Amino acid sequence: MVSESNSVFSPLQKEIISGLTAGTVTTVVTHPLDLIKLRLQLAAIDFKPSSYYTQVQYIIKDVSGARQLLKEAYRGLGINIVGNAVAWGLYFGLYRFSKDVVYSMSSESGLQNKFENDRKMNSSMYLVSAGASGLVTAVLTNPMWVVKTRIMSKKSNKGYSSIFNAVARITREEGLKTFWKGLVPSLFGVSQGALYFSIYDTLKLKYLHDNTDVRERKLDAIETISIISVSKMVSVCSVYPLQLLKTNLQTFKTEHNENSKMTSLIRSIWHRNGIAGFYKGLFANLLRAIPSTCITFGVYEHFRHAL
Repeated sequence: MVSESNSVFSPLQKEIISGLTAGTVTTVVTHPLDLIKLRLQLAAIDFKPSSYYTQVQYIIKDVSGARQLLKEAYRGLGINIVGNAVAWGLYFGLYRFSKDVVYSMSSESGLQNKFENDRKMNSSMYLVSAGASGLVTAVLTNPMWVVKTRIMSKKSNKGYSSIFNAVARITREEGLKTFWKGLVPSLFGVSQGALYFSIYDTLKLKYLHDNTDVRERKLDAIETISIISVSKMVSVCSVYPLQLLKTNLQTFKTEHNENSKMTSLIRSIWHRNGIAGFYKGLFANLLRAIPSTCITFGVYEHFRHAL
């Protein structure tokens, strides 16, 4: 293992590079599932109450009816790659910085070994660090998620022709404020990431290292998959309705009807589908989120240790 002192990259640079790489790889692999998840979330308003199987069947049929199935299944891949790569790079970089700040504020002795610092932190300190990182990332990346939602919510002959076309049309037709549609539920939804990282780092640093460890070791595959799966299931289920609200606020149809406001949107979903409406697409999201997060953190841990 290359020691931190001999590495050509600083701890912050390692986090950013690893986050960018992990975000890119994950997005390419899981994009079709992300497409289904997003359209299921939008179905909270469009569809009458029906079985989950019927909803998924409709969406798959809708996509497979296109002339070029593969192209349609990967519709919006460009903005999804850019958004996820930038978001993960920002998040991991800010999280490293936030942990250092939080630890330095709670301790008079600043250790050189970042792993030793991290291991001395408690769950609430991880939660604060992840929450602060998430808030900044959410504000900076929200415009990309608006464009992503618009591109992926419609077939190619009904929506935008490209990322640049989407940005230009949204700016011209709706104004710059549209790029921050859905920011409020997104900010509240930051609690998912904060909760995830709090559980993840607590399990990784408190339970997978004994007190004699002097440096961070690379987790094996079983350990990585296990702590990721537990952390992701708990965090996703706890705040999923906020993600669904954000997606619906950012799509086309909310711009010019009564559902463009969050309170109206909540009433509409409740009226159509009850409490179950706020969890539409949850199963699809878990099917996508758990494997994609395993890929993300598997790549992230690999690159961080390799660098």
